[in-house]
Amino acid sequence: DDAMAMASLFLLSARRSFRRRMVPCQNATRHRHRHRQSRAEHQPSLLASPSRGLQHMASARSSQSSFPTTPPSPLQPCSRFAIRRYLSVGAGSSSSKSTTLALKGAFGMFLFLLTVSDPVISVLESLGKDDNESYWLDQHMSQNNEGEEDANEIRLRNTHKHFNLNNNDLCADAGDHGSVHQLPDYSRIVIVGGGMAGLHTALAIAERMSNPSIQDANPPSKTAQKQKHHRAREIVVLDASRIGNGASGRAKGLVVPGFQVPLENLQETAVDSDDNSHGWTVPTLVELVSKVFGLNKSQKPQYTKAVVEEIYDLTYEAIDRLRNIVKMYSIDCDWVESGAIEGSIRPMDEGVDDDDDDGCQMLTSTQVNQIMGRPSGKNENLYKGGEYDPSCAGVNPLALTVGLANAVEQWGVKIYEYAKVVKLENHASSDERQSGQGKYTIVTNQGQTVQCDHIILCTGAGSLSNSISQRLSNSFVPVYTWMAATEPLHQNCPLKNGIADAILSGSSDADNNGLSKQHRPAPMCGDDHVSLNYWRNNNKDEGRLLFGSLADTFYFPKWLISWRLHNALAEIYPNLQNVKFDHVWGGKLAFTLNSMPLIGRDVDYDDIRNKANEDDMEITKGVTTEGGVWYATGFAGHGIVPTALAGSMLANAILGIPDHQQWQLFQTYFPPPSWSGHPFSRLGAGMVLFTYNSWDWLGKKGVPLPPLPKLW
Repeated sequence: DDAMAMASLFLLSARRSFRRRMVPCQNATRHRHRHRQSRAEHQPSLLASPSRGLQHMASARSSQSSFPTTPPSPLQPCSRFAIRRYLSVGAGSSSSKSTTLALKGAFGMFLFLLTVSDPVISVLESLGKDDNESYWLDQHMSQNNEGEEDANEIRLRNTHKHFNLNNNDLCADAGDHGSVHQLPDYSRIVIVGGGMAGLHTALAIAERMSNPSIQDANPPSKTAQKQKHHRAREIVVLDASRIGNGASGRAKGLVVPGFQVPLENLQETAVDSDDNSHGWTVPTLVELVSKVFGLNKSQKPQYTKAVVEEIYDLTYEAIDRLRNIVKMYSIDCDWVESGAIEGSIRPMDEGVDDDDDDGCQMLTSTQVNQIMGRPSGKNENLYKGGEYDPSCAGVNPLALTVGLANAVEQWGVKIYEYAKVVKLENHASSDERQSGQGKYTIVTNQGQTVQCDHIILCTGAGSLSNSISQRLSNSFVPVYTWMAATEPLHQNCPLKNGIADAILSGSSDADNNGLSKQHRPAPMCGDDHVSLNYWRNNNKDEGRLLFGSLADTFYFPKWLISWRLHNALAEIYPNLQNVKFDHVWGGKLAFTLNSMPLIGRDVDYDDIRNKANEDDMEITKGVTTEGGVWYATGFAGHGIVPTALAGSMLANAILGIPDHQQWQLFQTYFPPPSWSGHPFSRLGAGMVLFTYNSWDWLGKKGVPLPPLPKLW
């Protein structure tokens, strides 16, 4: 009975509420009906008498106030309770719509951030096929009589002699076909990555095992030839793909000392800099934000000017070592002592560089245009000045990488391709390990394991995971850059041999075809855009132009890249705006927060007794020969010379060669950042690049803009 009574009361209440809500609608309907009747009674028949109709319309205008223009509010005859209920219903409906829109916007933003996050982008990239369509690979195939075969379906020949699978096995994961590597159970040193960094490290270790006092290129002698197979068991190189398939074999081939960061920038941010203002840079701003939010708790010492000058001096020694390696091991890589010229879109001081020890020379806008072969007229004033560095050279990067692999194999080092390392395990401390057991165990994607005492991580962008190194996995941002090879230009190629010597010496015997062949070849070219342009010729009679540009943190389709490269090339050479590209290729570069390479030791894998003193730089001197995890990566597209430096440094560190422990400079002053924007580092870096590229574009249009903090 109580339930029935409650139900009756509920139905009665609902009925009254419904009737109250219907009152406004019923009153509005009755009002509109009366309004139509009133207008019908006063509406004359215009067909019967037009003049009478006009008179009635005039009188209607005079008495228009008696006819309301809009019907009165339908809420007027309702009670105040009905008005309140009506208003509350309307307000609730509006609030509900606003809430729905806010939820949709939040959900859309969540999907967008999830889509552009670093883990999702990495997974999407791994699902795609990374085809190498570079001009360098085409040349390598043609020189080895492989031009009729698909370059992406076969391995590069003469890169190693320890992996013999058919072509179909090589175009997919070798483990899917039942053919796997026969990796050794133990190797003292395992190098992960078969690019320039890994091969330089393997070569330097093999050389110094023969004679620790030698710090330069040292091809094996007859005595070393007898011992090389015994020593070769101590070194193994593993690569996830083919030798030279990564950034090392797709680079522009500019051999230049130094790093991505100019020496002047490092000197200005040194603790003892003459400039007391210590202007803000993007890395310092990111570090400040990360410390404010507690994302970066590490403390690193501030470097001095002497430290950065010493590091830069080491790169000049490295370029000499690289020249000797090419000569002593007879590497055919089209090495040319061409020099390099950089045009500046910003005004520069003319004359000789203050630091004239390196032979660099400042150039006027006219000299830059003449050496680059830029036509007069449109965009003639693009470059306000420039600099010429005669110490630079040009090289075929893929041929150099393959030549380094051949040189490494001369010492008996084994190279295994398509052996991707997916996991790194740390065993117990040396006191607890069993005899004959390595300090670390690496696991490949084929399920095989190798025990070792030293591991050197020389992988590129996007190849490291937390299961290998948490210290390195989020330390850099992958940045795409792209290159294109034009169709043969022959005499229309703007870069001429000998033209740099003629312009700089003031010679008048230079013609449109350059000078005689005994003069310096056409220089490597570039500029100082944030997404810099760089180009060269291919040093052949056909006169192709190899042009590179762009810096993207996300992958874009090839047609869009080709269009953007055409626009960038046409801005420099308007006369080449209709030229065709025969090859378009790209690759990922590993950029750290400060754009300096990462060279050092991963102390996360050291024994517990050493971790307590990891802040003490001296603890590494006595334990290097016991084993460790080392790294050399993050060369930011400027690695042909620094990789040779890194190889020598790590070889000296692992072998414990005294008085040659300069790797500690990088370990101390340029360690991996504890936070670089992950998991939205690509999005953040892309926004920064977009801002600086916009500043470059607006500056070229003459728009006055405030200066931005230095990018590095």
